[in-house]
Amino acid sequence: MKRTIQQTILLCLLCLLGNSIYAEEIPNNEIWYTSTDGNVVEPYDRGVYGADIVSNTYSNGKGIIIFDGTVTSIGKTAFYCCISLTSIEIPNSVTSIGSYAFSGCCSLSSIEIPNTVISIGSRAFSDCCGMTSIEIPNSVVSIGNSAFSRCSSLKSIEIPNSVTSIETYTFNGCSGLTSITIPSSVTSIGSSAFSGCSSLASITIPSSVTSIGSSAFSGCSILASINIPNSVTSIGNWTFFDCRSVMSIEIPTSVTSIGDNAFSSCSGLTSIMIPNSVTSIGNYAFSGCNSLISIEIPNSVTSIGIYAFDGCSGLTSITVNWKRPLSVPSDVFARVDKNACTLYVPQGTSTMYMVAPVWIDFMNIEEVSSEESQYEKELKQCDVNGDGKVNATDAMMIYNFILSH
Repeated sequence: MKRTIQQTILLCLLCLLGNSIYAEEIPNNEIWYTSTDGNVVEPYDRGVYGADIVSNTYSNGKGIIIFDGTVTSIGKTAFYCCISLTSIEIPNSVTSIGSYAFSGCCSLSSIEIPNTVISIGSRAFSDCCGMTSIEIPNSVVSIGNSAFSRCSSLKSIEIPNSVTSIETYTFNGCSGLTSITIPSSVTSIGSSAFSGCSSLASITIPSSVTSIGSSAFSGCSILASINIPNSVTSIGNWTFFDCRSVMSIEIPTSVTSIGDNAFSSCSGLTSIMIPNSVTSIGNYAFSGCNSLISIEIPNSVTSIGIYAFDGCSGLTSITVNWKRPLSVPSDVFARVDKNACTLYVPQGTSTMYMVAPVWIDFMNIEEVSSEESQYEKELKQCDVNGDGKVNATDAMMIYNFILSH
């Protein structure tokens, strides 16, 4: 029994010793790396590390850069366009990764950022097209603009809850990105932050976010669902442009404006709810939404931009709520079939709409009683063939229309 206990203790000690041997910790005055050809990688800039380079050698499948003191930063353009660099290990004495530090390192597939790093500079990893994943530690509080732009092989990324904003173009052109976690610490999403993320199928925007920049999700072509939290007050220009797989969007009552081209070319969009908090709809806001079947514009809206609903060729009903027709640009409903689309107006106002510029172009103008339920209005909108009934024939007509478009 005593011998068994001794053997167990010895085994544990060996395991601990083994861990200390094989979990080799990089010294604070060194950087380790590997390369595609087994040769030395020469840094682009030799003077941005907080210490000077003493030697740079490569043997036994590993490169070692030795410095004359502690490495405190991987500075601006440190390894810029070092195309043979495949992996790199940074000591935990480093607190910052500068702008363009690894930009253009197209063979770099992995990097471990130590939990001492507090900032990642602009374009730090841009165009690292071979990088498939990266872990950002909780120590990081700021990530610069375009930091990971055009990392086309990056599949997923988790932003730590120490970060409060996603800057402009941060993940622009990350065409392989399929998932991303945005923590509740984030309050703003910058312009074009996720533009061109053509493999991103879903994203959850936390309620902490108060602003979403222009073109933030433009070109996210397979994004199937979008949640806009009620903390957001405006939808910027081009924000969801060409999100062609989105079928429905609910805009929260906190939103007061919809920017130019905000939802243009969302060709899969069939329904959208605009709350009565919205006061302006920008130019081309819904242009090219050719699957949109119906839309209701609240009476809170006081301005609609040019071509706002241009090319919404699938519209069968438009419901407006102004007691007097709103003055709108002549091209606001360009390429909308005004013979097939019914305009629903408040009770007692049809005569005014029948003579008002733009609104006069609609061949079918019907009054909606203020007591009429939303359910009844929706039933009317679904009566596609106008026979006064909603049945399988209407459903088949809608289905065939969507298929043909």
